[in-house]
Amino acid sequence: MCKKMMKRLYLLPVLALLLFSCKSQENKAALSRDWAQIKAKGKLTVLTENSTLSYFEFRGKQMGFEYEILDTFCKANGLKLEVKSLNNLADFSKYLNKGEGDVVAANLPIALGQERYMAYSMPYYQTFQVLVQRKSDSLIKEPAHLAGKKVYVRKYSAFEKRIVALQDEIGAKIDIKYEPNLPLAEDLIDEVVRGRIRYTLAHENLARISKDMHPFLDISTRMSFEQRIAFALRPKSKVLKEKLDLFLNEFLASEAFVQLKKRYFDYISSTPTEFFLTPRGAISPFDKLFKNAAKKYGWDWKILAAISFKESRFNPNARGFGGAYGLMQFMPNTGPQFGVVPGSSPEAQINGGMRYLVSMGRLWSEIQDEHDRLCFVLASYNAGICHIQDARNLAKSAGLNPNKWEGNVELMVEKLDDPRFYRSELVRCGAYRGHATSYVKKVLGIYEHWK
Repeated sequence: MCKKMMKRLYLLPVLALLLFSCKSQENKAALSRDWAQIKAKGKLTVLTENSTLSYFEFRGKQMGFEYEILDTFCKANGLKLEVKSLNNLADFSKYLNKGEGDVVAANLPIALGQERYMAYSMPYYQTFQVLVQRKSDSLIKEPAHLAGKKVYVRKYSAFEKRIVALQDEIGAKIDIKYEPNLPLAEDLIDEVVRGRIRYTLAHENLARISKDMHPFLDISTRMSFEQRIAFALRPKSKVLKEKLDLFLNEFLASEAFVQLKKRYFDYISSTPTEFFLTPRGAISPFDKLFKNAAKKYGWDWKILAAISFKESRFNPNARGFGGAYGLMQFMPNTGPQFGVVPGSSPEAQINGGMRYLVSMGRLWSEIQDEHDRLCFVLASYNAGICHIQDARNLAKSAGLNPNKWEGNVELMVEKLDDPRFYRSELVRCGAYRGHATSYVKKVLGIYEHWK
C-alpha cells in the first residue's frame, strides 16, 4: 500500500510538469503563429466588436468599414475571413496572444507602450475624438467647460485616457463615469440619444454616422488631435504584418478605398441625373411601373410605392449607407440577385424590389394574419430577416406572441440595441441599432394616406 502511495506521489509532479510543458508549448505556438500557419489553415481570424465601423450584419450582408478592408485583403490572398466578436477591450490582447485571433479590428488608435502585447499595421484612417451631446441652449463648446461634469466613457479605452489627461490640462476634476453593462462606444451614444446621460466621447467617424441617424446630436466639440487608426497584431506575426502593410499601402491609394469611405462616411442621396416629373393626380413618376410590377403578384401597388418613397423619395440614383442604391435602396450583395445593379432602369429596380418583397413574404408564410405578415416583411426589408428572427426568439422567451408584430415582436426589435438583450444566446446576429419599428409605421402611414 505504501509503495503504491509513494508511486502516485512520485507521478503527480511528473504529470504536473508534463502538463505545464504542454501548456508552455501551446503558448509558444500561439505567440509565434504567423503567415505560414494562417495560409496552411486557409483562414484569417479577426477579433472585432459588433459596431458600425468594425463589424455588423445589415439586410443580410456582413458589413463594417474594417470588416470590408480585411475581407478584401483575404480575397486578394485566397483566405477565408472568420469573425469573432468580443465586447471587452481588455479581452482583445488576451485572445490575440492566446492564438484565438490573428488581427484585432476595433477602431483602435495606435497607442505607445503596447509593444509587448500588440504590434500595429500601418494606419488606414485618421480621426479625432469628439464630445457627443444633445443639442440644447447649454452646449459644451470647449473641453475646459467639462470641469465638474459627468462624462461617461468606455473603460480601458482611448477615451478614458483622453478624459483623464484633460483633467491635468484644465486643472479641474471631471466626474468620469463607467457603464460596465454598456460595452461599446455606440451603446453610450445610444444613452445620450435617449437622454439617460448627457455626455460621452467617441471618434468623429463613428459619431458622424450616429448623427446622421439622430440629427439632434451635437458632435462639434473636438476633444483631441488627429489619431491614427490601425489593426493590431501579435508582435511576432512579422510576416503577416508585412503582408497586411503591403496590401494597405496599395489599397489606401485605390479608387476602391475611396468608394468604401464614401459608403460609410460620406454617402449622400445624390440628385437625379434625369428629371422624372410626377403627372398631376399621380403619386409618383413611376405609377405605371409600380402597378405593373405589383399586379403580377397580387400586391397593392401603393405598398410598393410607399416603400420606394420612404427609401429614396422616388430617386433612381439615390445612394445610401453601406452602398445602398436606387429607388428601392438595394444592398450591393442583394440587388444583383434580383436583376438590379447601380444604373439599372427604374423599371428593373421596381420589378427587382417587388420580387424581393415577394421572396420575403414566402419566408414569413407561417404568419397567418395578413397585416402582421406585411409588418414582418417591411421590418425585414429594413433590418434584414436575421435581426427580426432574433426579435421573435426574444419575444417568445419573454412570453410574447412571436407571430404578432404590434406590442409583441416590435418591442423586442427595440431591445436589440441593449447589450442585456443583444448578448443573449437567443440572438444570432448581434446588435441592431436601426429603426425598423418606426420604418414599419411610416411606410404603413404613407400607404394609408394614399389608399
